[in-house]
Amino acid sequence: MARTSRRTVSKPTRKPLTKDMLLPLPVARVRALSLENHLFLAAIRGGHGSMEVAMNLLRVLYLSWFMRDAADAERDLDVFREAEAVLARGRIRAHQHQGWTLPEEDHRVLEHILALHDQQLASMPSHRYIVAWERLQRFLRSDDWSPIGPGGPDEDEEQKC
Repeated sequence: MARTSRRTVSKPTRKPLTKDMLLPLPVARVRALSLENHLFLAAIRGGHGSMEVAMNLLRVLYLSWFMRDAADAERDLDVFREAEAVLARGRIRAHQHQGWTLPEEDHRVLEHILALHDQQLASMPSHRYIVAWERLQRFLRSDDWSPIGPGGPDEDEEQKC
């Protein structure tokens, strides 16, 4: 009986993770990112907000969204939606020539997101940050309004200002 050769179809292999990618980001990098992020919120609180500041806070929000653990996905959903709504209301106020300001309760919502993101940066493997950054870039190139999904801020936010 003749022996037939069996060809195997190989699956595309994922590049193996390096030791550095399995470790959290370096402490100095985490501190620098955290300081930068908190300065954006302080700028708004101090009356120095701008579109650039708001966009950086939105970047932090979405990175944190992409870095969240699957176990926390449902629990944190409302916090992320509310933070997105806070930034939408800030944009609307600025558009209405009220300046880039936020009420104190909105500051607390964004402080919560910044604290969560600080925790993520300090504890998660570096590759999770890289994957989140890549997902953010894909989202920015898409036509989607929000990566957070249904239930995010809507057109009625104008009435809450």
